[in-house]
Amino acid sequence: MTIRTALAVALLAAAIAAGCGVSGEGEIDAPVTVYVSLPLTGPRAADGRDAADGARLALEQAGEVAGSIQVSAEFLDDANGRGWDPAAVGRSARTAVQDSSAAAYIGELDSEPTRASVPITNDAGLLHVSPGAGGVDLTRPAAGYPDSPDRYRPSGDPNFARTVPADDVVVRAAADWASELGVKRLMVISDGTSFQSLMDQKFTEAAEERGVQVTDPMTAATGSISTRGGTGALYDLGTQTIKLKDGSPELIASALLDPSRLPDSSFVREFRERFGRDPGPYAAYGYEAMELVLQSISDAGIDASQFRDNVREGAFGADRTDSVLGDYSIDSDGDTTECMIQRYRGDELLGASCPPL
Repeated sequence: MTIRTALAVALLAAAIAAGCGVSGEGEIDAPVTVYVSLPLTGPRAADGRDAADGARLALEQAGEVAGSIQVSAEFLDDANGRGWDPAAVGRSARTAVQDSSAAAYIGELDSEPTRASVPITNDAGLLHVSPGAGGVDLTRPAAGYPDSPDRYRPSGDPNFARTVPADDVVVRAAADWASELGVKRLMVISDGTSFQSLMDQKFTEAAEERGVQVTDPMTAATGSISTRGGTGALYDLGTQTIKLKDGSPELIASALLDPSRLPDSSFVREFRERFGRDPGPYAAYGYEAMELVLQSISDAGIDASQFRDNVREGAFGADRTDSVLGDYSIDSDGDTTECMIQRYRGDELLGASCPPL
């Protein structure tokens, strides 16, 4: 190779590098990539597939474009045949942050794997949106999780947002519903984990504010319900289920709207036409996670040196109107202001409520 040829090759390589990815000088080099990490195998595969297909549908309906920027998606399995796999979660997050075209990361489905992936994406300044992780500690200080949420923010700045209400909103809604049902005494089933201990504390505080006496959760291990002092009930933190002593159908306060119960919804029709099945509860939240990401990308501009920062910062304070989940915004902590909690009696959807603060 002559000196002239070598110089030309070097200059070409430099030019390609300068225009590559979403960081560095000049304009971004489209397409940018959104990584979607969810349990596509294992016991949560059905829910993970629903969330992934919801995100896929949103991207397809946008024409794989956000504003003037072409967008592609990479779908990764974070379960490896299990509920979630620490190695797979870490691999997903590292794959995303090491890709110079990465603009955002959607995942994980649950709080525990999200606690493992957020520090990785945060350190790289990559927007991270979850369609299902409701852990209070991911966005705010929480008992049982020291130094939260700072422990998930090695960069010092937040990068995590979610489209599902936080878990403390859900238990507050359950306490509100128990009060409306006339429950006077209630026992709580808890598995003793840090998460359920925190939720037990939040639920007890909310219930007692509403005049419902909560007994020692350890008593509930027998599954019996006291009848002294008026209507009694049992609240299972794991299933979010309220059981009344009179044998009524189980009552469920859930953060998730099951869109399959809304057969006339355009989202349900479009999902069914695309994938040949009804959407499960996580489909709408995966769809909306991608919609939020696309909005943030669209508003981020094309300056490569600021692109990732603009995408990330654009999600906080973002307003979402007429979305599949209704009107809401993302606050400065990364929480959705969507507070609607679905109420089910057995398989019957009773409607939604917004629990008082």
